Amino acid sequence: ASVMGASQALLPSEVGAAGPFDVSIEISGNSRALQSAIDHTSNGGRIIVGSWYGNTDISLKLGIDFHRSHKVIKTSQVSEIPAELKTLWSKERRFDLTWELVKALRPSRLITKEVSLDAAQEAYDLLDKGKEIAVAFSYE
Repeated sequence: ASVMGASQALLPSEVGAAGPFDVSIEISGNSRALQSAIDHTSNGGRIIVGSWYGNTDISLKLGIDFHRSHKVIKTSQVSEIPAELKTLWSKERRFDLTWELVKALRPSRLITKEVSLDAAQEAYDLLDKGKEIAVAFSYE
């Protein structure tokens, strides 16, 4: 993570000792990670949900502590530019910047395992258990 520009990289087990954080970004699609982001964000902080949960119902603890904390949960929806930014950002400008960032970050560096498409279930199991960071499929 630090190679890609993060100021801090933490294991999930280290989050409690390092936080609370002003901004938490959840991109895993795992409801436990979203709850952890909510729990470890400062009062008045923001939680950005960049992942998509599909049609899956998830359960979150949003009791009195959450409501008194004034935290804001904001979604990051990539298929449409928010109304307040449409005069500043065209889809073309956003696309161009995105590709520049992909080139600079080289996300292929995150791939920790490559498997054939036939082994997709094994790959998903490894990801679910946290044993791999990113798995690529080979189509040979």
